[in-house]
Amino acid sequence: MAGHPVSPARRLRRRAYWLLTLVFLGLVRVSPVSWGRCWGRWWGRLALRLRRRERRLGLDNLALVFPAVTTADREAMLRRSALALGRNFFDMMAAGRLAGKSGMVREEPCLGEPPETFGQVVRRLHQRGRGVLILTGHFGCWELLGAWIALRLAEEGLGPLGVVTGTIHNPPVDRLIQGRRRALGMKVLPREQGARGLLEHLRGGGVAAVLLDQNLAGDDPAVPFCGHPAPTPAGPARMALRLGTPVLPVAVGCDTETGVHLVRRQGVIEPWWNPGDPGSARPLDEFLAAWNVGLEAFLRRNPAEWVWFHDRWNLRSRV
Repeated sequence: MAGHPVSPARRLRRRAYWLLTLVFLGLVRVSPVSWGRCWGRWWGRLALRLRRRERRLGLDNLALVFPAVTTADREAMLRRSALALGRNFFDMMAAGRLAGKSGMVREEPCLGEPPETFGQVVRRLHQRGRGVLILTGHFGCWELLGAWIALRLAEEGLGPLGVVTGTIHNPPVDRLIQGRRRALGMKVLPREQGARGLLEHLRGGGVAAVLLDQNLAGDDPAVPFCGHPAPTPAGPARMALRLGTPVLPVAVGCDTETGVHLVRRQGVIEPWWNPGDPGSARPLDEFLAAWNVGLEAFLRRNPAEWVWFHDRWNLRSRV
């Protein structure tokens, strides 16, 4: 079905945004990282001051998750989150430069797990022949995390990394951003095209990543997240249960002292109680709850690296 006709003025605005994006990406390519991060923190500080509605929502979210923390401390946490978001925005745009730069992204050892690298873990899970689902969220510089994972998969001969993404409502800008992701070793799976792309990628034994920490305003089940019911997209979990796909929680955060991005992972979340036995599939709600527990562990470890300005718990609808 054909879309609505686009007015000349809207086409002009779209082209202007596209040109601005090109200019910005060009500046990112030549700017020193320290300068770009300083610029990003400045914009984060300014946005927190100007976007009062998002600031109020962020404070409400923090009060929900950290009720024992004082108002002053929650405001300080939100400021740190805004500064981190601005810094990480620059690093997202510079992901092509940073992902392969020695020492810029490091993997932390996973406590209580065998001494394996991320690539070794994914290869071991991949050998089951049921695909691998990387579970992450809007922590730290998540675009840089995707580029880093794509590099690790390429080293193991397991690429490309399938990524479920939204579509930017500006076709030239969308093509530019998605083209950058493909150049970094990712296979774009547009969310608007439904579950087919992700299902086929996993069914073919591929590795895919999903960001599952936001409320997509759909008819999703409310599953506990940080102790409170939160609408949680269930489509990827249903696929994992259907295919027997193991789930590996991963997140990234930036060490503010060194500026190095640290990749953290947790133990594998199995879709079946007895791996290899489809008859032992876990209940959907319990499976999703395990996903949220994994994401919550990342959030509580480093609250400043999460995006608090999103209506994760439908707080606005309760007013």
